[in-house]
Amino acid sequence: MSIQRLKLCVSKLSCNLVLSLLLACLTLGGCAGQAKREDSQAQVRELIFVAGASGRVGRYVIRRLKDEGRPFRSLTTSKAKAIERWGDSYRKMNWVEGDVRDSARMQQIVAGATRVICVVGAREATGPNGPEFVDYGGVVNLVEAAKAAQVEHFVLLTAIGVTDPEHPFNKATQGALQWRFKGEEHLRNSGLSYTIVRPAGLVNRPAGEQRVIIEQGDNWQPLLRSTLSRDDLSQVLIESLANAGARNATFEIANDPTQGPGDWRLLLDALQPDQP
Repeated sequence: MSIQRLKLCVSKLSCNLVLSLLLACLTLGGCAGQAKREDSQAQVRELIFVAGASGRVGRYVIRRLKDEGRPFRSLTTSKAKAIERWGDSYRKMNWVEGDVRDSARMQQIVAGATRVICVVGAREATGPNGPEFVDYGGVVNLVEAAKAAQVEHFVLLTAIGVTDPEHPFNKATQGALQWRFKGEEHLRNSGLSYTIVRPAGLVNRPAGEQRVIIEQGDNWQPLLRSTLSRDDLSQVLIESLANAGARNATFEIANDPTQGPGDWRLLLDALQPDQP
């Protein structure tokens, strides 16, 4: 082969190599761009609806969601009262006003949400603001609105001892906890993906100071005098939105003051789903 022909072959090989490299870069760049777009679209699709957001648990939940940069919508009966109660830092919390007892309003404002955290609680023992109309009727309205919105997961906060009429709180309130249990049952039978969380006595204590313990079966007697940090609880509620172990599971939760913090997410992984 002549030197001139050899140079020509090398030149052709070089051009082909350059073209191949360019095509590979363009392909990889396109894939990376598509992945970024898909990640961006996934973030846009998420919208967490927090019912009871201006309550003592709800404020921890929305503060943590805001710190994490998660899109959320905060339900309260009065935005002005919520800001007055918790301070000016809660002014920009994407508030929407409504009453969980109003089924039509719930249908309107849950629309567009992809996940729900419900931490509502009755303010009175009886009457229109009592457990029958808030802890049960309000939860029913939210569940039905969530079904209409085709939400991906619904996290419901109730209480330990809801299954036992002999629980002291049930006796003292003429069966208030039974309405929470009926709300649980409505959610379980709704067809929605769900998590039901039953906390011990709630206190304002920073997360991570005491070990989180998780149990199942509503064996409430050993937990009767236990407490749970609302801050710890807010982490568990948010984690339950997408944790596979918490899917269609009900559990009790408390702090153990005798032990330091541990990895409570492993406890969620070990949960047993509710039996139909």
